[in-house]
This record gives sequence, structure tokens and C-alpha cells, in this order.
Amino acid sequence: MSYKFPTVAINEAGLFGPTGQKHFYKPVFYHNRTALKNENKNKWVLKQNEQYEVFRVSDEGVWNCKNNNGLFSILENGQIVFGTKEERLSFFPTPVNDKDAWHGFPVNSAEYEPSSELIDKWLKYDIIDQRMSIKILKGQI
Repeated sequence: MSYKFPTVAINEAGLFGPTGQKHFYKPVFYHNRTALKNENKNKWVLKQNEQYEVFRVSDEGVWNCKNNNGLFSILENGQIVFGTKEERLSFFPTPVNDKDAWHGFPVNSAEYEPSSELIDKWLKYDIIDQRMSIKILKGQI
């Protein structure tokens, strides 16, 4: 893995943050790879502070997808694996209440498809290349 995840501590409330957008992230136990229950839940291969970094990048980049009502994230043009099923995208649903902490999980683009507006934004800012955008839109990532 070439991405340099910063060391970040969790606070007393069990939250990471705030981000530059003043949002907090709360890791959810059933999305951790060691969770035994809820086998149908996507699971992170990342440590909790690494999950926060994935969230922070998407939150501060405003990688919002109105179609899915949340944020998507991708790192290093999809080279970083987020989930136990080789997922390279993650999704963070917008909390119901503005003051609630965010949580998220790894996804593939066949189950959660980022909007074309978000893909265009990633292309514009060199977050992904053309090849990766096509793979995402075809549900192959």
C-alpha cells in the first residue's frame, strides 16, 4: 500500500475528527473485519483511523453523490483496497441529523454507483483516470 495514512486518535466519545467540514466519523463495529454477526454487511480491511482518513478525504473534497445521498471515496486511482471483498470504493451515507457522526463501509460500483457528476469531478481533479472512470461506470470496481 503506497498511501500514507496519518496517525489519528479516537476521542473519548468514540469519534474521529472533526474534518475541515466540522464532521465527525464513528466506526461501526459490524463493518469491522473481525465482526462475527451480520455476515451480509460489507467489512473494512482498514484500521479505524484509516477508515477516518478515507472519510476525511471524501468529506473535505466534497465528494457528494446526490443520487445516493452520501459521500463516496476512492484513493490512489482505486489502488487502495478498502474491503474484505476487494472493494476499492467506500460510501458514507448522509446522517439523518446534521449533528450526528458519519459512518461508512466499503462498496463496489455494481451495488453503489457514484453519479456521473461525481465521476466527472474526480476526473477533473485527477483523483481517477479515464480507465478507472469507465470501470466504475460499468460496475467493475
